[in-house]
Amino acid sequence: MRRWWPWCAATLLLLWQVDFQFTYGFVADAVQNDVGISAAQATAVSSVFLLAYGAMQLPAGLLIDRFGVRWVLPIAGWAAAGAVLWFARSQSFVDLASARVFAGAFMAFMFPAAGKIARIKLPAARFALAMALADMCLGIGAVTAGNMATLITRLDWRSLMTIHAAVGVSIATIVAVSLRGMPRPSVVARDEPSIDFLVLVTKRRVVLAAGLYAWGAGLAFAFGGYWNLRLQAACHCTAPQVSALSTALFAGLAIGMLASGVYATSASKRRIALRVGTVATLILLAWILWKSATASFGELVVPMVLLGAGLGTSALSFAVAIPGIPKHQAGTVVAVVNAAGCLGGALLQELPIWLGGDTESLDMMRVIYVITSVVGVLLALRLRVDE
Repeated sequence: MRRWWPWCAATLLLLWQVDFQFTYGFVADAVQNDVGISAAQATAVSSVFLLAYGAMQLPAGLLIDRFGVRWVLPIAGWAAAGAVLWFARSQSFVDLASARVFAGAFMAFMFPAAGKIARIKLPAARFALAMALADMCLGIGAVTAGNMATLITRLDWRSLMTIHAAVGVSIATIVAVSLRGMPRPSVVARDEPSIDFLVLVTKRRVVLAAGLYAWGAGLAFAFGGYWNLRLQAACHCTAPQVSALSTALFAGLAIGMLASGVYATSASKRRIALRVGTVATLILLAWILWKSATASFGELVVPMVLLGAGLGTSALSFAVAIPGIPKHQAGTVVAVVNAAGCLGGALLQELPIWLGGDTESLDMMRVIYVITSVVGVLLALRLRVDE
């Protein structure tokens, strides 16, 4: 437990970040009405967070590897809490967007830091489990964010965000205390030879891991948005039922991440899990897209959970990338893989908007998501026994 505690504290900060990311969807209308911004501006306030978060992944990983997590992570946590407080007190679109940009930039440090701590403090055989559990924050955050609606009915959005900022300061302080025993900088052996950056990010296993995470994260978040925005008209389901199906997807995602992390304790098991996960995703996604216009709500719930579980195996991407990487460069590799997931999610999530909502675009989206699933299968088949 002494080994796991610093990682647990860092993951708690990560969960706080995910909660802020998802809660905006529930306060967006209140923010729009209170501040007096347009619907397009409200959407922009949402999207700038992910753009800043993705853009800062690589710089965050490099800074963590250079200076360690002992001071970088708590400072990033306190700064992110300050950005949340800024957001709570915003009076204009510029204020709102700027606060979300700064929040995304500082919160970008949290996932690479959790990976860095796991690489240093935990046994190698537990790295896959630790990263799967950290990745579960995304699924858990998506499932539990709906519970924030209850608080929103009792508190105005500014009070809610102010409380969130205070919680962030507290968690960042807990992280600072938990990391007091970490080396400064947080590496174990500086005598490990460094790998040139270009060589590092183009290593076969890192490229495969980035591709697999872009597949998993991209389909999980893009298909979730696609389901709500595009398939609702085709499905014989009410809006609450469609929302429940998206929740089922993310619940399955969390289950799949946990199960794959527990199972895949070796490279050969990771390869098996990813191949099974990608093939299952292809079959289930194709079936859901084909049957969505005629299937009932009850017929779609279980396939959506299983689809999420298949996508959840993408959490093993970090364990695929990290073997053979010097510990003092682990943060950079985790950041590269996570950035690929952010890019995949952002790209596929925007495609329904770019292509419009008519029948031809709906058919085109079905083709795009099936092709993405096929790419995931091909990447998994490329994995070697030692990957």
